[in-house]
Amino acid sequence: MSDEWWREKIPKGEQVLWFGHPHSGFFPPHLGWSYRILIGAVSLAWLASPWFANTVRDFWKLISCTGALAFVMWADRFVRSQRVYVVTSQNAWQINKEFKPKELEINRFLNFRTVPSAVVFARHPFFRFDHLSDPDAALAALTQAREAQT
Repeated sequence: MSDEWWREKIPKGEQVLWFGHPHSGFFPPHLGWSYRILIGAVSLAWLASPWFANTVRDFWKLISCTGALAFVMWADRFVRSQRVYVVTSQNAWQINKEFKPKELEINRFLNFRTVPSAVVFARHPFFRFDHLSDPDAALAALTQAREAQT
């Protein structure tokens, strides 16, 4: 499958102004410090386990916490790898390979701003472009689309 799988989910009449993928590394930029702290805490717990884990039940707790952390890190990276953000002449899109794409109509009442590595839309808390390497390019495309609508 090509890297342009998301184009088939965009209606034919819309012109693509910008598209971007979230950061695809192991640690997203603004959450990397929390992942590193959790990995350090679990590593320290494994190193200290001979002194506080007296029974098999205590080891099961440690194994479950380690497995849960590994699963959360894998799931976060998997979800980010399946997502594309697109700005067209009429809409902003969050497109996922497996799920229904989300769209937000761009009009003169739509307000948006950048925060570190993301574009946030006012009055739309569950629609945002997260983990971007260049949020200013997305902001420029959104501004261009909004100006074209007025």
